[in-house]
Amino acid sequence: MRCYLMNKNTKIALIEYNTILDGIDKIYEIYDIKYAPLSIENASKDKSKNLLKELNNWFKGRGIPSWRKDIENLLERLEVSSTDELLNKAFALSLSDQYWIKEEESGIEWKNINFFENDFKYKGYLSASLSTDSKERPDLHSPNNTTDGMLQKAWIIENGDRILVKGTYEASRQEPINEWLASNICNRLGFKYCSYEIDVIDGKLVSKCKNFISSDEEIITAHDIFNSHSKSNNVSDYEHYVQILEKQNVPEARKNVEDMFIVDFLVMNIDRHLKNFGVIRNVNTLKFERTTPIFDTGESMNCNKLTQEINFHDGTGKFFSNTNKRFSQYLEIVKDLKRIDMKKLQGISQEYREVLLKYQPYTEISEERIEKLVKGLNQRIEFLI
Repeated sequence: MRCYLMNKNTKIALIEYNTILDGIDKIYEIYDIKYAPLSIENASKDKSKNLLKELNNWFKGRGIPSWRKDIENLLERLEVSSTDELLNKAFALSLSDQYWIKEEESGIEWKNINFFENDFKYKGYLSASLSTDSKERPDLHSPNNTTDGMLQKAWIIENGDRILVKGTYEASRQEPINEWLASNICNRLGFKYCSYEIDVIDGKLVSKCKNFISSDEEIITAHDIFNSHSKSNNVSDYEHYVQILEKQNVPEARKNVEDMFIVDFLVMNIDRHLKNFGVIRNVNTLKFERTTPIFDTGESMNCNKLTQEINFHDGTGKFFSNTNKRFSQYLEIVKDLKRIDMKKLQGISQEYREVLLKYQPYTEISEERIEKLVKGLNQRIEFLI
């Protein structure tokens, strides 16, 4: 099937899409590489890389990963044999960017199909994603075909807003509460963040957040930004990344990245990999508009540990290429900690305890664990006072 790879209304390339193998067989012509995903533009400048292979890696990376929790159940409910089959069910559209595929002879327009402006059915897909009972068959014309990550998740619509619902992965089921906690910390300290709320859907604890990009924007991951420029040996990963953003005139880039790692320090987030932050780019002007707000902080607060193993004194998280960086070293990048008024976090531990107790029937965590978590949060805050 000959298709155009599109970025909103701009043709990027003419490709051959194999509907049997669910992949791209050939690139016939490239029209404007600047409007391609940044990883593909990067690859086009690197003679050591096979552009077709990189395009397929990017395209398949848009799909639901094979390691998602309860993936077998989801595939059965969706009546497909693999997640790759979902990629072209709705023009490969996403709610994280404006890329899509359009058959060569088709007259369809982005404005008539994109999920930012056009509604979609989600109840069946949501139930399938959360592994709950539902008689409604999932509709595959959905942005839920292109949701990354290991957590059970699905896009829904509430009051016209596109809302991402995320379930749990760890046995503690703390992730939605961790998202709420990080949001609360950011709100109190005046950081730019994605606001998460806690909810219960069909007996399952979930977090909910509004989509933070518009129909003119895309998320570019730190991974792609980092690899868009060669790094000097005498420059740290952190400085390399921040300097790229500063050259692109991203507002308050250094401060916002500092703020993100301050929050990660406080909640001991172990999963700040390079696809969990980045920049928001305007797809029309290709301008880097702003850093992504702080988001995806669920893997925090020792949620992956047994109660007897909980330790808030120190631990390790992901920090660029260092996947085991000690949290005690995170603050070395912060130029002026005094700009943070830690008094604004007064009372947050008690509020945290109340939320843990409120949702205890769904997490089933013990009183002992709750007290350790509350004490641990106090301990992390005291490190910064």
